This record gives sequence, C-alpha cells and structure tokens, in this order.
Amino acid sequence: MAGNGNSEPLLSHLIELLDALNCGAALLDRSGAFVYLNQRLGVMMQRDPNALLGQHVIDFYDDPSDHKMLADRLNHFGSSHEMEFYLPLPDGTRLPVITSARALPGEAYRLVTLIDISKQKEAEQSLRDQYEFIVKMSDTVLNQALDLKHYSSDLEIRVQERTAELHAANMDAIYMLAEAAEAKDQDTGRHVRRIQAYSRALALQLKLPEPQAQEIGYSSILHDVGKLHVPDRILTKPAALDPQERIEMQGHTIVGEKILSPREFFAMSRAIARSHHENWDGSGYPDRLAAENIPLAARIVHIVDVYDALTNQRCYKDPWENDRAVAFIADEAGRMFDPEMTRAFCAMVGEAHLLTR
Repeated sequence: MAGNGNSEPLLSHLIELLDALNCGAALLDRSGAFVYLNQRLGVMMQRDPNALLGQHVIDFYDDPSDHKMLADRLNHFGSSHEMEFYLPLPDGTRLPVITSARALPGEAYRLVTLIDISKQKEAEQSLRDQYEFIVKMSDTVLNQALDLKHYSSDLEIRVQERTAELHAANMDAIYMLAEAAEAKDQDTGRHVRRIQAYSRALALQLKLPEPQAQEIGYSSILHDVGKLHVPDRILTKPAALDPQERIEMQGHTIVGEKILSPREFFAMSRAIARSHHENWDGSGYPDRLAAENIPLAARIVHIVDVYDALTNQRCYKDPWENDRAVAFIADEAGRMFDPEMTRAFCAMVGEAHLLTR
C-alpha cells in the first residue's frame, strides 16, 4: 500500500478504508503534512504517492490566496467543509475537483477526499459555448430584422415574422438540449413536453396571466438539464440509489443552473433548474429553501414533475394509477408541496380537460 509506514492499528485500518475508495483520498496531520495518499490520488496528481509523504499540502500551491485559504482550513482543523477546488499538476495545469474534508475522531488526522470533475467542466464549457453561439446568431438575425423596420410598414410585418421564426428556433434549441438531458429515458422528448403543458396549465389554474403561464411552461423544459453530468449507471439504475449515488443525483440541480446562459431570457429556467426539488417544509435540496422562499415557478414544476414521474414508467418503477398519484400529492401538501398550489393541482387533475388546455 502506498505510503504505509505507520504501524498504529487505527491508522492501518484507515489506510485500508482509503484504499477501497473509488476517489482520491489522503490523510493530513494537524500541520497539513501528508500522512497517507491512496493510489487513486497519486494518479490524479500525476505523482508517486510515496514521494509525497511528509510534504505539506500548502507547498503545492503558488497562489498566495490559496495559501491563505488552506492555512485557514488547517487553523480550523476540527471543522468540515466541501468545495470546488483544483489539484496543481506537474506540467503547471490545474485539475478541477470537488474536495471534502473533515477531522477524524480525536482530531489527530484530517481526511480529505477528492473527485475529478474535469470531464464535467469540459462538457459544461462546451454547452456554454454552444449557447453563446446560438445567442450571438439570434442577436445578429434579430438586429438585421429590426433594421428593416425603418423602411416600410410591409417590412415591419417581415420583422415580426422573423422574430417569430427566431423565437421558434430558440425553442428548438431548448428542446434539443432538454432531450439530450433526458436521452437515457425511454420517454425521451415526451416527458419535457408534458412538463411544459402541465406547468402552463397549473399556472393558469392559479389565475396567473397567460404570458406568465406561457413563460413558466417553456422555462420548465430545461428543469433537468443538469442530468447531462449524472453518470449513466445512476440515471438508469433499476433500484434505489445508495447515499453516495443520491448525492451525485442531487447535484444535477446546481449543475443545471450553471449550464444555463446568464442572459435574462433564461432567468426563470435557472431558478427552476436549481430549486424544483425544494420542499415546502424546507426538507428538500440543494438549498433547503422553505415555503414562499422557493421560487413560484419551481414550486409549480415540483408538483407536475412528481406527478409525471409517478404516472409514467421509470427504470426503477411501474406507472401508478392516476388516483393513487393524486392521493399521494394531496397527502404531501404542506410537506413537499405548497398547500394552495396542491389544492389547485388536484382540482385541475379532477377536470381532465384542464390538464392539457
């Protein structure tokens, strides 16, 4: 085992556990020196883990701000933390990671785990580049169309037609990205369109204006775009997820918000992507928001997303009958769901024609 020169029974036991992990892991003493590194971390750092024993973690970083941050973490040795950071590689590049650290009982050692997120970062950047290209092209076409408006009233009609075409093109791009996120699902495409229709219908049932209901509908399409970063083995697992898999799955909310363009057009989509798994009583994720602190659109999508998941086939379950699904949602009023919104949804489902209006 790499770096195992300590005969203490507790340390030997910890080393066995670290070697069994499928992520990078290290033990640090209170000074910040490496006591042990597993082979996976050595591969990630592109260094021999045995050669790193006794070296201080701070010495690997050149940035003074990183020095200060790491020193502060060591000064609060007993505190736990999780953050996005990086590993400096021998060639000067940086490997992006999610790092978690916590002191072990007795606080003699600090356990640090590191997960390589470089592939996710590359995919995220690629998606951002694609969005920026679409936005730039959209702006160019729209500006050209608006210039024509100054010539005649006939050209003004053409501008309106071009703007409508542009909106349709943008919606096509949104659908394509949403369907990419749902690609592992046999129900590809139909799910996001049902969520769009249900979200709009529930917004109308809540007496929201038609333009706002339309916006909530098309903004809901990208609610699960963050699943692009969730491994296939989790998305298609035909059984309950274990705790670590559940954490990875829940991360799709934060990733989804990051993927979406910062432009105002996507503001509601970002809010939905991040908060559509928040519960009314504060027990949801990722931010444990409660009640009206949860964005209105996210509360709407939460209800219809659960309803659609219950009433349709999934890799881990058969579809429920409609009455059973509605009863479940009604029982969760005040816990998972906004009570007023739940009553409106149950009334809407009771009148089937309202669900697809």
